Amino acid sequence: MMKRLAFVILAAALAWSGYWLWGKQSLMAGYQRWFAERRDDGWEAGYAEMKVRGFPNRHDTTWTDLRILDPESGLGWEAPFFQLFLLSYNRHHAIAAWPRHQVIVTPDGPLHVTSEQMQASLVTEGEDHALTRGTLVADVLNITGTDGATTALAQLRLAGTRVDAASYDVALTAEGLALPRGLNQATGGALPQTFSEARIAAQLGFDAPWTLTSAEARPRPTRIAVREAALEWGPMALRLTGDLEIDGEGRATGDVHVQAQNWQEMLAVARASGQVADVLADGVEATLTLMAGLSGGRRSLDLTLRLEEGAIWLGPVPVGEAPRFLLR
Repeated sequence: MMKRLAFVILAAALAWSGYWLWGKQSLMAGYQRWFAERRDDGWEAGYAEMKVRGFPNRHDTTWTDLRILDPESGLGWEAPFFQLFLLSYNRHHAIAAWPRHQVIVTPDGPLHVTSEQMQASLVTEGEDHALTRGTLVADVLNITGTDGATTALAQLRLAGTRVDAASYDVALTAEGLALPRGLNQATGGALPQTFSEARIAAQLGFDAPWTLTSAEARPRPTRIAVREAALEWGPMALRLTGDLEIDGEGRATGDVHVQAQNWQEMLAVARASGQVADVLADGVEATLTLMAGLSGGRRSLDLTLRLEEGAIWLGPVPVGEAPRFLLR
């Protein structure tokens, strides 16, 4: 009886070991194929080494010295390592871990990103691994541009959940957000170092669901419904809500409701930072002073902007060019 039991245990162990090794080889082949396909598309996509560990219940993959660059968009990513953790019996739930330092390549130059910890959880379904929900958390995050200016966050939290075939509820919260030091110095140091609130909750619609193969054909945004976007910095507060339909060219049509408290200070910060020319700031200030008076108070704004035909409209008056919502 004991010999038979030992034989069964040994057979089961050998079968599971074979299953784990088969899973490891299929994963590595899939990853290698993905990098090869990106190179065939003209991307830079490579790494120094890839290892899969985690026997008996996990497939934990580590890549070292990664570099991925899409020459068409000018966007890319470099990291000394990246890790992806999967249960060997469930390929639809992944945990990702980033290094303390990484580089995001943009057309305007590299962004150096440091963090104490950055991890994400991703749940998918189906053979194409369509995204159903995901979260990303980064602690003590610093983003430094080519000019040396650093934007810092105590914690960044991003969560997304699919609500229908190609729409997602998304929430972003930035705790302890601090803009580059030069911006606060331009205001004479009168403002707090960090924002007291920075968050957004929205629903995003696309023309196709996001999957693990979306890098090949990125879904196009078709709708942005902002339930609430809120920023508070010292005495200044800004809140936005809106619902926008996006056409095939990335042009938005819809209304955005804006509430701003102490908007004069916001304009002063923009002026002092050098981001807005004095002539333009004077014109904007005159217009907003008039609108604030119509809203019932000099220091607060409560108005609705219309995005249409590539422009931003305040009533019948165009006040600027509308942004285009395109994924490169």
